[in-house]
This record gives sequence, structure tokens and C-alpha cells, in this order.
Amino acid sequence: MPPASDLARSWAALPTGARVALEEQWAGLAAGGLPCGSAVIDTSGGGVASGRNHAYDPAGGIATRARYPLQHNRLAHAELNALARLPTETDHATLTLWTTQHPCSMCAAALAFVGVGQVRFIADDPSDHAPPERIAASRAGVPYHTLGDPVWWTVSNLLFLYNAAVLAGEHARNLGRNRDRYPELVHLTLDLARRDALGGPARSGTALPVALGAQYPAVARWAEYRTPSRPAAPPVTLTVPRRGYHPDRPSGRTARPGRGGHRAHGRRLTAALE
Repeated sequence: MPPASDLARSWAALPTGARVALEEQWAGLAAGGLPCGSAVIDTSGGGVASGRNHAYDPAGGIATRARYPLQHNRLAHAELNALARLPTETDHATLTLWTTQHPCSMCAAALAFVGVGQVRFIADDPSDHAPPERIAASRAGVPYHTLGDPVWWTVSNLLFLYNAAVLAGEHARNLGRNRDRYPELVHLTLDLARRDALGGPARSGTALPVALGAQYPAVARWAEYRTPSRPAAPPVTLTVPRRGYHPDRPSGRTARPGRGGHRAHGRRLTAALE
């Protein structure tokens, strides 16, 4: 079995944007929402802004809006929270947006509209089952590149599916939809969710690579069997997102909808997501 030190080296070797996006995704898992993260990087490789999906976990106080401008609404995707922190005068064409999952059609339209230079993504979106040509069309001519690392693909989509698996188990819709598409990933996610092997470390503030250390042999083993992403279709120059289409809506329900005193809110949120 590969030692945890391999994971530490792999983490250190990741581009800054990938690490920051994964850290935001980890924060989303801790919050009980839909774990998805993004980061904006400048030409020097330094971080400019970052954000996470904040659509399904409770909104924070007004002071938290400087960190996550969009909270508890259908626009509060990771990419949009990152873009919302960029001043208008920023030269967006010089920037790279990193994101843990391929942007949905709404976020892809926003990235094209503001003129982001390029997009890098760690994994495809397991909640988006659109045909490859439709996904490529959503890019609207913006260059997209995948990280292409099967271990971090596995980690990112494991985190993406995790909260739904904790709450709904095998009945989580997104797990059911991916059982044939990514059977090994679903098996791994359910196994860790039954023991809530990641939730406790995330909520306690343990860093992602440290929390993954004990799980790394299983992650590495399943990564070897990862089903390849759907082949990329050639980019086109224009797309119109479908009204009301939200491909990164969490499957099933969100896990642990807030710390202390949010039970009524959690019930309403759970009902809305089923």
C-alpha cells in the first residue's frame, strides 16, 4: 500500500490554485453544504481570490459576506463566490480560475462574460450528466484544461459526494446516478460515509491532506480503477444556459446544516433538496 508520505508529496506538488480550491472544498464539507471550491490565480501563480459553494448551508452573519459574498441562494456557487471578490478594474483576461469540478453552465457563462483568461478543473462534475458537446458548448470559447491526476480526481469527487452519502446513504440521488458511471468512487464514498471518516476531521479543523492520510491507501487503490472522464468535445464560441438548470445541486440532502440551533432550518432545507 502507498504510504501517507506519498500523499503529502503529491499535495505539495499541486499547483497553488488546485490546493486552494481543494481547501475551499474541504471547508464546504465541514459546513455541511455541497463541497465544491474555486480559486483565482494571477500570472505569477499567486492567489487573488477564492470561494466555495454556499448555496445549501445556512447563511452566516453580515461579517462573513466579505469572505463569501453569495450565501444561501441559487447563485452561491464556488466560482461565482470567487469572481465576486474581484474588483471591476481587475484585468480578468490575465487570470486563471481553478475549480474542483467542471463549472456548471451558469458559472461557465459568468466566466466567459467577465473574460477570465482560462479555467483549470480537477475533476468533472458527477452531478452533470449532460452530453459532452453541451458541456463543451458552455465554455463559450474560454480555454479549459483538466489537472489530469486520478488521485486528486478521486479525492475531489469523493468530497463532492460525501455529505449526501452521510445523510442519505445509498438512497442519495447522485450516488445512484453514478453507480454505473463511477462504481468504485461510489463504493469508496459510501464506505467512508458510513463511518463519517471525514466529517469529524473536517469540522475539527484538521487540514485536508492530514485527514486523508489514513484513507490514502483506499483512495489510491480506487484511483487506479477510475473510469476516465467523458472525452472532451471541441470548444464552440457561444452558449445559452438553460433556465433553471443547476447541475451541481447536491444529491439527496445536505449533511449537518449548521452548528447548533438550526434544526428547523435544516428540516426545511432537507425537504427542499429531496
